[in-house]
Amino acid sequence: MNFYKKLLSAARTNNSWLCVGLDPELSKIPPSFGSGVEAILKFNKTIIDLTGDLVCAYKPNAAFYEAHGVKGWETLHETIKYIPSHIPIILDCKRGDIGNTAKMYAQAAFDILGVDAVTVNPYMGKDSMEPFLNYKEKGVFVLCLTSNPSAAEIQRQTIHVNKSTSNSNLHNNSEMELFLRVAELVTEWNIDGNAGLVVGATKAGDLKAVRAKIGNEIPILIPGVGAQGGDLEQSISLGSNTAGEMAIINIARGVIYAGHDLDYRTAIRDAALNYRKNINSAIEKKRNA
Repeated sequence: MNFYKKLLSAARTNNSWLCVGLDPELSKIPPSFGSGVEAILKFNKTIIDLTGDLVCAYKPNAAFYEAHGVKGWETLHETIKYIPSHIPIILDCKRGDIGNTAKMYAQAAFDILGVDAVTVNPYMGKDSMEPFLNYKEKGVFVLCLTSNPSAAEIQRQTIHVNKSTSNSNLHNNSEMELFLRVAELVTEWNIDGNAGLVVGATKAGDLKAVRAKIGNEIPILIPGVGAQGGDLEQSISLGSNTAGEMAIINIARGVIYAGHDLDYRTAIRDAALNYRKNINSAIEKKRNA
Protein backbone atom coordinates (compact mmCIF):
# COMPACT_ATOMS: atom_id res chain seq x y z
CA MET A 1 0.00 0.00 0.00
CA ASN A 2 1.46 3.36 -0.95
CA PHE A 3 1.67 6.25 1.49
CA TYR A 4 -1.42 8.14 0.41
CA LYS A 5 -3.65 5.07 0.43
CA LYS A 6 -2.33 4.27 3.89
CA LEU A 7 -2.91 7.88 5.01
CA LEU A 8 -6.50 7.93 3.74
CA SER A 9 -7.18 4.53 5.26
CA ALA A 10 -5.92 5.62 8.69
CA ALA A 11 -7.73 8.97 8.50
CA ARG A 12 -11.04 7.36 7.60
CA THR A 13 -10.68 4.46 10.05
CA ASN A 14 -9.91 6.79 12.96
CA ASN A 15 -12.14 9.60 11.66
CA SER A 16 -9.19 11.92 12.10
CA TRP A 17 -6.82 14.26 10.30
CA LEU A 18 -4.80 14.79 13.49
CA CYS A 19 -1.09 13.98 13.31
CA VAL A 20 0.72 13.82 16.65
CA GLY A 21 4.29 15.05 16.68
CA LEU A 22 6.59 12.86 18.75
CA ASP A 23 9.11 15.53 19.77
CA PRO A 24 10.20 14.51 23.29
CA GLU A 25 12.25 16.82 25.51
CA LEU A 26 13.62 15.17 28.64
CA SER A 27 12.99 18.26 30.76
CA LYS A 28 9.26 18.12 29.95
CA ILE A 29 8.64 14.40 30.38
CA PRO A 30 6.79 13.56 33.63
CA PRO A 31 9.24 12.40 36.35
CA SER A 32 7.50 9.04 36.71
CA PHE A 33 9.06 7.96 33.40
CA GLY A 34 12.52 8.18 34.94
CA SER A 35 15.53 10.01 33.56
CA GLY A 36 17.85 9.69 30.62
CA VAL A 37 17.15 8.54 27.09
CA GLU A 38 15.32 5.47 28.37
CA ALA A 39 12.51 7.74 29.57
CA ILE A 40 11.88 8.93 26.01
CA LEU A 41 10.93 5.51 24.71
CA LYS A 42 8.62 4.86 27.68
CA PHE A 43 7.02 8.25 27.15
CA ASN A 44 6.59 7.74 23.40
CA LYS A 45 5.00 4.34 23.91
CA THR A 46 2.53 5.85 26.35
CA ILE A 47 1.62 8.61 23.89
CA ILE A 48 1.06 6.04 21.15
CA ASP A 49 -1.03 3.82 23.44
CA LEU A 50 -3.22 6.78 24.41
CA THR A 51 -3.72 8.24 20.92
CA GLY A 52 -3.38 5.37 18.43
CA ASP A 53 -7.12 5.35 17.66
CA LEU A 54 -7.29 9.16 17.30
CA VAL A 55 -4.69 9.99 14.66
CA CYS A 56 -4.08 9.77 10.93
CA ALA A 57 -0.28 9.75 11.38
CA TYR A 58 2.63 10.26 13.75
CA LYS A 59 5.49 12.66 13.03
CA PRO A 60 8.71 12.13 14.99
CA ASN A 61 11.22 14.94 14.50
CA ALA A 62 14.67 13.42 14.00
CA ALA A 63 16.46 16.24 15.85
CA PHE A 64 14.92 15.30 19.19
CA TYR A 65 16.54 11.87 18.89
CA GLU A 66 19.80 12.68 17.11
CA ALA A 67 20.65 15.07 19.96
CA HIS A 68 21.08 12.02 22.21
CA GLY A 69 23.60 10.28 19.99
CA VAL A 70 23.54 6.54 19.35
CA LYS A 71 20.97 5.90 22.10
CA GLY A 72 18.73 8.56 20.64
CA TRP A 73 18.89 6.98 17.18
CA GLU A 74 18.06 3.61 18.71
CA THR A 75 15.13 5.19 20.57
CA LEU A 76 13.81 6.65 17.32
CA HIS A 77 14.05 3.22 15.69
CA GLU A 78 12.27 1.53 18.60
CA THR A 79 9.56 4.21 18.61
CA ILE A 80 8.92 3.67 14.90
CA LYS A 81 8.67 -0.09 15.40
CA TYR A 82 6.14 0.41 18.21
CA ILE A 83 3.70 2.46 16.13
CA PRO A 84 0.84 0.26 14.81
CA SER A 85 1.56 -0.81 11.24
CA HIS A 86 -1.65 0.71 9.81
CA ILE A 87 -0.74 4.24 10.95
CA PRO A 88 1.64 6.22 8.68
CA ILE A 89 4.88 7.61 10.09
CA ILE A 90 6.22 10.91 8.75
CA LEU A 91 9.88 11.45 9.66
CA ASP A 92 10.47 15.17 10.02
CA CYS A 93 14.11 15.51 8.97
CA LYS A 94 13.99 18.26 6.30
CA ARG A 95 16.72 16.68 4.20
CA GLY A 96 18.07 18.41 1.10
CA ASP A 97 21.44 17.76 -0.51
CA ILE A 98 23.08 16.76 -3.80
CA GLY A 99 21.72 13.62 -5.40
CA ASN A 100 24.32 11.13 -4.11
CA THR A 101 23.95 12.33 -0.51
CA ALA A 102 20.19 12.56 -0.81
CA LYS A 103 20.16 8.92 -1.93
CA MET A 104 21.85 7.94 1.34
CA TYR A 105 19.41 10.03 3.37
CA ALA A 106 16.51 8.35 1.57
CA GLN A 107 17.93 4.90 2.27
CA ALA A 108 18.36 5.74 5.96
CA ALA A 109 14.77 6.93 6.29
CA PHE A 110 12.95 4.41 4.14
CA ASP A 111 15.12 1.27 4.22
CA ILE A 112 16.69 1.46 7.67
CA LEU A 113 14.13 3.28 9.80
CA GLY A 114 11.20 2.09 7.70
CA VAL A 115 9.13 5.28 7.83
CA ASP A 116 6.33 5.99 5.38
CA ALA A 117 7.20 9.59 4.52
CA VAL A 118 9.81 12.30 5.06
CA THR A 119 10.05 16.07 4.96
CA VAL A 120 12.56 17.55 2.50
CA ASN A 121 14.00 20.96 1.64
CA PRO A 122 13.70 21.88 -2.07
CA TYR A 123 16.34 24.62 -2.10
CA MET A 124 18.75 22.57 -4.24
CA GLY A 125 16.12 21.67 -6.84
CA LYS A 126 14.71 18.58 -8.50
CA ASP A 127 17.79 16.37 -8.51
CA SER A 128 17.98 16.62 -4.71
CA MET A 129 14.33 15.53 -4.46
CA GLU A 130 14.47 12.61 -6.91
CA PRO A 131 16.19 10.07 -4.63
CA PHE A 132 13.23 10.41 -2.24
CA LEU A 133 10.56 10.58 -4.94
CA ASN A 134 11.99 7.46 -6.55
CA TYR A 135 10.60 5.50 -3.61
CA LYS A 136 7.19 5.42 -5.27
CA GLU A 137 5.38 3.87 -2.31
CA LYS A 138 6.68 6.51 0.12
CA GLY A 139 5.53 10.08 0.78
CA VAL A 140 7.73 13.14 0.28
CA PHE A 141 6.61 16.39 1.94
CA VAL A 142 8.36 19.39 0.42
CA LEU A 143 8.82 22.54 2.50
CA CYS A 144 6.74 25.28 0.90
CA LEU A 145 5.91 28.02 3.40
CA THR A 146 7.11 27.74 6.98
CA SER A 147 6.02 29.51 10.14
CA ASN A 148 9.37 30.76 11.46
CA PRO A 149 9.79 34.56 11.67
CA SER A 150 12.50 34.79 9.01
CA ALA A 151 10.73 32.64 6.41
CA ALA A 152 9.81 35.68 4.31
CA GLU A 153 13.47 36.50 3.69
CA ILE A 154 13.52 33.73 1.07
CA GLN A 155 10.11 32.09 0.72
CA ARG A 156 8.14 35.26 -0.03
CA GLN A 157 10.56 36.76 -2.51
CA THR A 158 9.06 37.50 -5.91
CA ILE A 159 10.82 35.61 -8.66
CA HIS A 160 10.73 35.60 -12.45
CA VAL A 161 9.76 32.21 -13.91
CA ASN A 162 11.23 31.26 -17.27
CA LYS A 163 8.27 29.62 -18.98
CA SER A 164 10.48 28.06 -21.62
CA THR A 165 11.84 25.66 -18.99
CA SER A 166 8.55 24.95 -17.28
CA ASN A 167 5.05 23.69 -17.90
CA SER A 168 3.42 26.96 -19.00
CA ASN A 169 -0.05 25.53 -18.37
CA LEU A 170 0.57 25.77 -14.65
CA HIS A 171 0.78 29.54 -14.34
CA ASN A 172 -0.63 32.66 -15.95
CA ASN A 173 2.23 35.08 -15.45
CA SER A 174 6.00 35.07 -15.22
CA GLU A 175 6.31 36.44 -11.70
CA MET A 176 5.23 34.94 -8.39
CA GLU A 177 6.34 34.51 -4.82
CA LEU A 178 8.86 31.71 -4.39
CA PHE A 179 6.64 29.54 -2.15
CA LEU A 180 3.99 29.41 -4.88
CA ARG A 181 6.64 28.38 -7.39
CA VAL A 182 7.58 25.53 -5.04
CA ALA A 183 3.92 24.48 -5.00
CA GLU A 184 3.90 24.48 -8.80
CA LEU A 185 7.08 22.47 -9.00
CA VAL A 186 5.67 19.85 -6.65
CA THR A 187 2.80 19.26 -9.08
CA GLU A 188 5.42 18.70 -11.79
CA TRP A 189 7.49 16.37 -9.59
CA ASN A 190 4.42 14.41 -8.48
CA ILE A 191 4.66 11.92 -11.34
CA ASP A 192 4.08 8.91 -9.10
CA GLY A 193 1.52 10.56 -6.83
CA ASN A 194 3.75 10.57 -3.76
CA ALA A 195 4.57 14.26 -3.21
CA GLY A 196 3.12 16.62 -0.62
CA LEU A 197 3.77 20.06 0.82
CA VAL A 198 4.48 21.58 4.23
CA VAL A 199 2.70 24.87 4.92
CA GLY A 200 2.65 26.34 8.43
CA ALA A 201 -0.69 27.02 10.09
CA THR A 202 0.45 30.55 10.90
CA LYS A 203 0.32 31.13 7.12
CA ALA A 204 -3.33 30.12 6.86
CA GLY A 205 -4.10 33.03 4.57
CA ASP A 206 -1.75 31.55 1.95
CA LEU A 207 -3.10 28.01 2.18
CA LYS A 208 -5.91 28.89 -0.22
CA ALA A 209 -3.39 29.94 -2.90
CA VAL A 210 -1.30 26.82 -2.34
CA ARG A 211 -4.31 24.50 -2.51
CA ALA A 212 -5.44 26.23 -5.71
CA LYS A 213 -2.02 25.52 -7.26
CA ILE A 214 -1.88 21.84 -6.34
CA GLY A 215 -5.49 20.66 -6.70
CA ASN A 216 -7.29 18.04 -4.62
CA GLU A 217 -4.96 15.06 -4.61
CA ILE A 218 -1.78 16.40 -2.99
CA PRO A 219 -1.73 16.46 0.83
CA ILE A 220 -0.55 19.41 2.89
CA LEU A 221 1.16 18.84 6.22
CA ILE A 222 0.22 21.75 8.47
CA PRO A 223 2.29 22.31 11.63
CA GLY A 224 1.90 25.33 13.90
CA VAL A 225 -1.63 24.99 15.31
CA GLY A 226 -1.76 25.49 19.07
CA ALA A 227 1.54 26.46 20.68
CA GLN A 228 2.67 28.47 17.62
CA GLY A 229 -0.66 30.26 17.32
CA GLY A 230 -1.98 28.89 14.03
CA ASP A 231 -5.73 28.91 13.45
CA LEU A 232 -7.13 25.38 13.20
CA GLU A 233 -10.43 26.19 11.50
CA GLN A 234 -8.75 28.37 8.88
CA SER A 235 -6.12 25.69 8.28
CA ILE A 236 -8.84 23.14 7.51
CA SER A 237 -11.04 25.52 5.57
CA LEU A 238 -8.27 26.74 3.28
CA GLY A 239 -5.83 23.81 3.33
CA SER A 240 -8.08 20.80 2.80
CA ASN A 241 -9.40 19.68 -0.57
CA THR A 242 -13.02 19.95 -1.70
CA ALA A 243 -13.88 16.81 0.30
CA GLY A 244 -12.41 18.30 3.48
CA GLU A 245 -9.47 15.88 3.36
CA MET A 246 -5.72 16.00 2.70
CA ALA A 247 -4.99 18.67 5.35
CA ILE A 248 -2.85 16.94 7.99
CA ILE A 249 -2.94 18.95 11.21
CA ASN A 250 0.21 18.31 13.21
CA ILE A 251 0.10 18.88 16.96
CA ALA A 252 3.07 18.10 19.18
CA ARG A 253 3.29 20.10 22.42
CA GLY A 254 -0.47 20.60 22.63
CA VAL A 255 -0.95 16.84 23.00
CA ILE A 256 2.19 15.23 24.38
CA TYR A 257 2.70 17.81 27.16
CA ALA A 258 -0.97 18.30 27.96
CA GLY A 259 -0.76 16.81 31.44
CA HIS A 260 1.35 16.82 34.58
CA ASP A 261 2.78 13.77 36.28
CA LEU A 262 -0.35 12.67 38.13
CA ASP A 263 -2.97 13.24 35.46
CA TYR A 264 -0.99 13.05 32.24
CA ARG A 265 -2.79 9.99 30.84
CA THR A 266 -6.24 11.57 31.04
CA ALA A 267 -4.96 14.97 29.93
CA ILE A 268 -3.09 13.65 26.89
CA ARG A 269 -6.02 11.59 25.66
CA ASP A 270 -8.47 14.42 26.31
CA ALA A 271 -6.24 16.83 24.36
CA ALA A 272 -6.06 14.49 21.36
CA LEU A 273 -9.83 13.89 21.51
CA ASN A 274 -10.45 17.63 21.64
CA TYR A 275 -8.18 18.37 18.67
CA ARG A 276 -9.81 15.60 16.64
CA LYS A 277 -13.26 16.96 17.54
CA ASN A 278 -12.30 20.50 16.52
CA ILE A 279 -10.72 19.29 13.27
CA ASN A 280 -13.83 17.30 12.40
CA SER A 281 -16.08 20.26 13.26
CA ALA A 282 -14.07 22.45 10.88
CA ILE A 283 -14.29 19.78 8.16
CA GLU A 284 -18.05 19.50 8.63
CA LYS A 285 -18.44 23.27 8.52
CA LYS A 286 -16.51 23.40 5.24
CA ARG A 287 -18.58 20.59 3.69
CA ASN A 288 -21.81 22.31 4.65
CA ALA A 289 -20.76 25.77 3.49
